[in-house]
Amino acid sequence: MQSLLGTRTAADVNLAAQILILAGLLIGFALARQKRFAQHANVQTVMVLLNLVLIAGVMATSFYAYVIAGRTTSGVVAQLMIGHAALGVVAEIVALYLILRMRTSLIPKSLRIGNVKAVMRGTLALWTLLVVLGIGIYAERYLPQSAVASAPLLEFRQLGADLYVHAFEMEDARARGSLAAVKRHAEHLTNLIEGKSGPHYGDIDGNGHVEDPGDGIGLLSRLDAVATVTGEPAASQAAAVRQQLDRIGALSLAVIGTSDVSGMGPVVKEILDLARQANADGVFDLESLARAAGVTQAPSLALATETPGQAVSVTIHEDQYRFIPSQLTIPVGTTVIWVNDEQAKHTATADDNQFDSGDQDLGVSYSHTFTSPGTYRYFCRYHGDVGGVGMAGTIVVE
Repeated sequence: MQSLLGTRTAADVNLAAQILILAGLLIGFALARQKRFAQHANVQTVMVLLNLVLIAGVMATSFYAYVIAGRTTSGVVAQLMIGHAALGVVAEIVALYLILRMRTSLIPKSLRIGNVKAVMRGTLALWTLLVVLGIGIYAERYLPQSAVASAPLLEFRQLGADLYVHAFEMEDARARGSLAAVKRHAEHLTNLIEGKSGPHYGDIDGNGHVEDPGDGIGLLSRLDAVATVTGEPAASQAAAVRQQLDRIGALSLAVIGTSDVSGMGPVVKEILDLARQANADGVFDLESLARAAGVTQAPSLALATETPGQAVSVTIHEDQYRFIPSQLTIPVGTTVIWVNDEQAKHTATADDNQFDSGDQDLGVSYSHTFTSPGTYRYFCRYHGDVGGVGMAGTIVVE
């Protein structure tokens, strides 16, 4: 059935059928209580045989693809499927036994259970549990899951440390009485905080060199990126850090305009105190909050220096039955590398089959270069499906 309808549609049909089968079994139970045993036997027989067809046509093939072929024994979906399969086999065998017991004389007397009513009720309770488990599997595997949030956590942390280092260097230069060095470090702080898009970025101290100890993006931009994906837990702390950074920036510009190093003591001390707070009590805590909220490290676009002119590359990790990150925006010409970081087998397969990694065991990587703008959706053949179901991701190429 999966080969005819597709994984998701087959799952839809199976879930609806399982709910209807349970409803039929409950109707059969009600008929038995009314002593309408012939109708009860007919209903129960039809429901059990229909379930046998679904086991062979949908559930067995789904279990094989996800758990056996995908070598998946951990994770919520796999564990639910394994439990569901074990209990389901027991329930179906007992149900078939009851049908043979009720409708035929094939069961030897020595194997006939005396208290049939108790077995029937136990089987119905087990069947109800199986339907609940089936709904859980469907929800975990096919209903939309939250995207894995990512942010430049490592870059953010490094810029926070650099901020304090250059504030300390500024204080050291002031203590030495070096006006040029103090102004140079004021430029370092301003460029590190603002980044290339900042209004004051550049050769602020006028020494003929643009000096930026940061990454060109700016600590303020990194702060916004981390705070945005972390959400409410980081809001107040991010606002406090922004105020500290704005104050450091304003004081640094004031230092640039000062010609007397002997009077800079209070200003430079305030800059150092603010940088210490922004780093130790701000950036560090915000990174911890982000990681506690499930934010992962965003992949960095890395220049391939081995070959001049080669496009940038970015890595997506396959871990915990997810693509990390699952949402990615890249420039045209970028090479995306998928790496499987866990024992379960995965694939990176485009919804429209434009690319397909094939089976990826632990440690195996696959790369694809995106040469045209557009939105590319992909999934794992073992643990996802087209349309963003389960283990799936989206790449936007601009």
